[in-house]
Amino acid sequence: MPYIERKPPEKLAPYVKCIWYLNHRYNEWNHDEVLWPDGCYELIFHFGSNYRVNNEQMETSFLIGSLTRYHRLKSDGEIRLFGVRIKPWALNYFLDQAVDLKKMKDTFVPLKYLFKEEDIKLMESNLKEASLEEGIKLVNRFILDAFHPNYFTNNDFIQILADLFNRPVQVQLQDAILMSNYSQRQFERKVIELTGLSPKKLSKVARFNQVRLKLFFHPQTDLYDLMEEFGYYDYAHFSKDFKECMGLTPKEYRNWMLEKVNNSPQKAKHVDFLQDE
Repeated sequence: MPYIERKPPEKLAPYVKCIWYLNHRYNEWNHDEVLWPDGCYELIFHFGSNYRVNNEQMETSFLIGSLTRYHRLKSDGEIRLFGVRIKPWALNYFLDQAVDLKKMKDTFVPLKYLFKEEDIKLMESNLKEASLEEGIKLVNRFILDAFHPNYFTNNDFIQILADLFNRPVQVQLQDAILMSNYSQRQFERKVIELTGLSPKKLSKVARFNQVRLKLFFHPQTDLYDLMEEFGYYDYAHFSKDFKECMGLTPKEYRNWMLEKVNNSPQKAKHVDFLQDE
């Protein structure tokens, strides 16, 4: 299952986390993907078989909105896809008309409703038979052409959001509010406007995802050490938050990852990604 991530164009680094590619064959024993909250938005162009969510077939190109809980994508057969992982505050930088991001939480929206339909059809046609590197170049050009740098120009505020998202344990919410020079209510409104999530929810999702990544890369980690590292004060709270996002308890997820490592010692050959720093 090749899964490959590439850095976005340098100009878009504050707004796009990565461009990614997946080629995977699904079958009756392995027919779904678990999607977990990470605060980001995903632009998906997929070919071959089709994904389904809640028994509804997805179109070739669709957006995965900011998730607040886990979801399952299901499929049968082979799928090739190119994706764009957009940082939590950046979706409206790429749209001709800004959307109310509060309405985009936990949604799956055809891209033809967010971009010009003729542009999406052209991308689908060009990507369908494209090689990996050709596809990455096409996706880079698409997002560069779509980018509107003047959507929101307070770069200091974007940096505060980035710090809150990238370092949710070290950066406390009240400190972020003070740095912004906004009142608490103004800060909350601005974060919701830019991300669709409340500041508290954004921080919670970011912390969960850092825990998940730590277990993904280091499944031998002691769970109580993990709790302490990421600022959880009791296991019940830690387990509840994790299961709400992932559908598994931390222990179940760690055991699953250990089983994958033990059974697939060569799995690294099929994965090429950018680790979160």
